[in-house]
Amino acid sequence: MSVIRGIGTYLPEKTLGNDELIERFEWDREFLEVKLGIHQRHIAAEGEGASDMGVAAAEDLFAKCPDLKREDVQLLIVCTQNPDYGLPHTSALVQDRLGLPTTTACFDVGLGCSGFVYGLSIVHSMLETLNLTNALIVTSDPYSKVIDPADRGTSPLFGDGAAATWISRSGAGGQIGSFTFGTDGSGARNLIVEPDADGVRCLSMNGRAIFEFMLERIPGDLARCAETNGLTTDEIDLFLLHQASAHMLGYVTKRMKLDPARVPIHMQDTGNLVSSSIPFLIARLAGQGDVAGKTTLLSGFGVGLSWASTVVRFDANPIA
Repeated sequence: MSVIRGIGTYLPEKTLGNDELIERFEWDREFLEVKLGIHQRHIAAEGEGASDMGVAAAEDLFAKCPDLKREDVQLLIVCTQNPDYGLPHTSALVQDRLGLPTTTACFDVGLGCSGFVYGLSIVHSMLETLNLTNALIVTSDPYSKVIDPADRGTSPLFGDGAAATWISRSGAGGQIGSFTFGTDGSGARNLIVEPDADGVRCLSMNGRAIFEFMLERIPGDLARCAETNGLTTDEIDLFLLHQASAHMLGYVTKRMKLDPARVPIHMQDTGNLVSSSIPFLIARLAGQGDVAGKTTLLSGFGVGLSWASTVVRFDANPIA
């Protein structure tokens, strides 16, 4: 058994509000706040990288979870697509700055929106097969480093942030179930970072293609994941989905004929946090006491194109 015990979070101090974007792009406020579902997003400071944000989230986790001792962490996974350096791996930097044991297994996962769920699957497998006890997943992706501020398609959507999730072999929290996965590399160029004409690495996104991918793939995978875990979608209390945009989540809700209350949206003050969006969502719901006793289905989907889902049964609210 693997259990989500606690979640620490971090948001940079600097914010980018809608007033600035309306002035920059002449956007309609309703588009930003209703269709995207975003009022503001946080932006990493100059020189603030994935390891900085990840360490801050992990320190928040340690402060909230006194039962979690640094010397007891046996596995650390850092999920980022924007590492501090080409090498070494960001998890080595985080291990050192957190003072984790040198016996800690550390590696990075270079996935985006599906990265948290993939990370859970790796941790779940390693805890079981290697008889480990405690692991951390740090999700930290400063997308602002690769976003062109003049790009109307990406500037309003993404925000910077990090989360640190504690997974243990036992204890109160969310018991992790079975997983489903998918990849369609034919859509890789629909969300990609590559050099522009000046050699500057910038994110480009085909929003329509991403939207169509989500509608084509995700409702079916949610049903498949529920079935893999011996459930129907009617038996899922909450669908904790990657917070891509309010518009996308609304369409999934309609396509599957779900009560909107079962598909929570909490991205108003963060924007799309990529791999950190699901742990942020869990943390906020847990802080309100809203996941204890619930059977939930987690699903991340996006860049790759990649998707991954799992069922998590919460017997208690994780510490957040």
